[in-house]
Amino acid sequence: MKKIIAKPVGMFELFYDLVFVYAISKITAMVHYPVNGGIPLVTLLQFLFVVIVVLQIWLFQALYFNRYS
Repeated sequence: MKKIIAKPVGMFELFYDLVFVYAISKITAMVHYPVNGGIPLVTLLQFLFVVIVVLQIWLFQALYFNRYS
């Protein structure tokens, strides 16, 4: 079995994590205040699309840093 080597986290990675935390906090504001007791379908679809895009970007960025840094 290969031994797992721990890599130090760089400042660039920490900066990107903070950017994504900020983005997710702004995205959740889209559905935080329901209109007339519910979330309109258009808003829900926009929310899902933006969440999927942002999480996919975060995943690709994390994989890139883990592989090449």
